[in-house]
Amino acid sequence: MALMNFSTIRKNMQMQIEQQMKSLKAQSEEQIYSRIMDARLKLESTETFTKMAEESPIFAERFTVVDSPDEYYIIVAFLDLFEFLFRLNKRDMIDIEIWSRWKGLAETIMTIPKFKRVWEKTKDVHAHEFRDLIDSL
Repeated sequence: MALMNFSTIRKNMQMQIEQQMKSLKAQSEEQIYSRIMDARLKLESTETFTKMAEESPIFAERFTVVDSPDEYYIIVAFLDLFEFLFRLNKRDMIDIEIWSRWKGLAETIMTIPKFKRVWEKTKDVHAHEFRDLIDSL
C-alpha cells in the first residue's frame, strides 16, 4: 500500500514539475519576445535607422503606403504582436477569452486602410496560418 502511494505521489509530482516547466518556458518566451519587440521598435524608430531604411528599395516602397516611417513601424509592431498572440493561442497558452478580444481588435484594426496596405506589403514574412487568419478578417 505504501509503495502504491509513493508511486502515485511520485507521478503527481512529476506532472506538477512538467507543468511548472511549461509555465516557466512560456513566461520566459513571452519575456524574451517582449524585450526583442521593445528593442526592435526603439532601434527602428531612430532617425539613423530610418535614413538607412529609406535607401532600401523594399523599405522605401513600404514607406509609400503610410505618412511616415513611424506609422509603418507601429503597424508592423501591431502585426507582430497579433501573430505572437495567435501563436500562443494555437499552443493553448493564452485564455480563449483573451485571444477573442485580441482577434476582435485585429479585425477592427485591419479596417484601417494604412494597416491593410502595410499588411499587403509585408504579409509574406508571416507564418502561413497567420496570413490566412488576417486575410480572412
